[in-house]
Amino acid sequence: MPVTPTQVALAAAFLITLGGVWYVDGRGRWRAAVSDRLLYGVPWGTLLTVALVVAFYLVVQGGLPDWDDPVTFAFVSWSYLYPTGLLTAGVAHGGPDHLLSNMTATLVFGAIAEYAWGHHPRSVRADEERGSVGRTDLLADGGRRGPLSRPWVRAVVVFPTALFAVAFLTAVFSLGPGLGFSGAVFAIVGFALVVRPLLSVVGLVVTSTLSFLLDALAEPVVTETVEVGPPLPPGWAGIGFHAHLLGFLFGALVAVVVLSRRRRAPSFATLVFAVLVVGSVQSLWLLAWSVGENEYALYQGLGAVMVFGLAALIAVAGAGSDRPIPHPLSRFERVPSRYTLSLVWLAVVGLAFLGGVAGTVVVGEAVAASIAVLAVIAALLAVPGLLSPLPDRVVPTPISRRHAGVVCLAVATIVLALVSVPLGLVAVGGDAMPDDGLTAGDYAVSYEENATGGQEFLVDVGEEATENGNVSGVIVASDERELWTVAVSDELLAFEGEETVTVGGIGWRETLHVERTGWELLGGETAYAVDIESEDEGETARAFVSEPAPVDAELDGQTVTVVPTDDGFDLAVEAEGETVGTASIPAVGESVTVGELSFSTVETDGVTRVEVETDDARVPIAERESYP
Repeated sequence: MPVTPTQVALAAAFLITLGGVWYVDGRGRWRAAVSDRLLYGVPWGTLLTVALVVAFYLVVQGGLPDWDDPVTFAFVSWSYLYPTGLLTAGVAHGGPDHLLSNMTATLVFGAIAEYAWGHHPRSVRADEERGSVGRTDLLADGGRRGPLSRPWVRAVVVFPTALFAVAFLTAVFSLGPGLGFSGAVFAIVGFALVVRPLLSVVGLVVTSTLSFLLDALAEPVVTETVEVGPPLPPGWAGIGFHAHLLGFLFGALVAVVVLSRRRRAPSFATLVFAVLVVGSVQSLWLLAWSVGENEYALYQGLGAVMVFGLAALIAVAGAGSDRPIPHPLSRFERVPSRYTLSLVWLAVVGLAFLGGVAGTVVVGEAVAASIAVLAVIAALLAVPGLLSPLPDRVVPTPISRRHAGVVCLAVATIVLALVSVPLGLVAVGGDAMPDDGLTAGDYAVSYEENATGGQEFLVDVGEEATENGNVSGVIVASDERELWTVAVSDELLAFEGEETVTVGGIGWRETLHVERTGWELLGGETAYAVDIESEDEGETARAFVSEPAPVDAELDGQTVTVVPTDDGFDLAVEAEGETVGTASIPAVGESVTVGELSFSTVETDGVTRVEVETDDARVPIAERESYP
């Protein structure tokens, strides 16, 4: 792709502006400020992370030979029975826009988070001791000269490892199949937001500016026409909001622990304000779900309430008071010991758990999943009863407001992670693999209509979760990867006419071309077929043919039906319930006679029609489907 003068001008304007600001107002002062916390003033961990993720996209996913069409199916977390997907889903991406948006946010917020954490433990401690009680950094090995106190280790090992660990965790605990680094991105945002609230708000503006500049550089001139778009679900319907929220909670929780170790806290009001602003702009409020066929619900109101709740909870955990929570029984003269109260509480939780299990067994719906949920809730409720008997040197009592906020934040994170586990226990049924279509490696690619989903839950999760309804479109399935999904919907294929599906794995890829051809008949019926061709192997298969479609008119007492076949379309003529004859639809400029009817195919102004000639007139009966 040639470089345009506009792109050169934009790049020059950016560099000149940045260089001018640095020369006039920055120079040594900027470098000194960042070098005090970052090795040579560079966020090495962030840059290394971005480089590794981009390299995975270019090399492993095949983005280098085909930037716009990477291999994705092999790297999605389809099931807990597919470990490759669990390991790779957190770093793989669905396309260039997906990759660039995540990497832009990683560069900005990663640099903020890495600066806040610091490569030099001594400089970090000295900075935090200004106006507060100093204490060693969480990952500085207790202030001793150990591996974690070495700047290079902290820069190129610890920080990137932490980001990839969060990416892995958000992939494992994603609510359904997941793909992308966004879980780790939101973890970075959560960490930076708690440790440096106002700087994170500035980073939000910088991220938007950088995204705009990249768009302008990639596409200096955007040309659009007024046209009806393809039938696609709303953009927010495909966003992994669960992974975003889980990653954000992971990052916020780690930040709260780091602040506690450093004996410092941001302003309560500043933290609330920052979480509200960043959470709103970054769509942390996004809660979406499919509520029917081709229908999706976005719970904006509930999501907004959730963001307010998160702002309050994170502010209490990160900047709350160390004053103890008042004891509810302090007004009474004789109060049972905390050991006795702990035993009573554990007994109540245990009885409630057994009662819930009994009720679930009696009802008989989603037994395994319901018992698992009850076990998680019971375990979390039992935590206070288990911690209370411990000595004060382990768990100081009474608990402070800030510590209570930390516990609540941790519980929310655990519950949000575990709620996704039953939905990851899926497998492809033995009879779910498509019979028609083509195979590429371990993939089977076909087209089906009103097909039942091929993945089966290994635990009972209830009828509402398993009733996905019938689906139609291009099906991609692999029993080795526990994969069964609709790659292209039937509505989209009917609108576009053709699509490509790329399958593959580590070290290989194959592109399949899917094409729909059809005839729209007089009366509104449509007869069509779907062909799949391997662009690499040159093999073609007719994966689907629709039911025969009749022409809504009688021609000299005869009826005509267009019948899709394995290699084309036939015209079938009937009279008084008896078949007169059949013939293939002729090519453009040719004609064919069936019984007493003569059919010809003509093309006028780019539109191909089939016309029938009778004793009285020449009537168009079918028109070839056209696509944008």
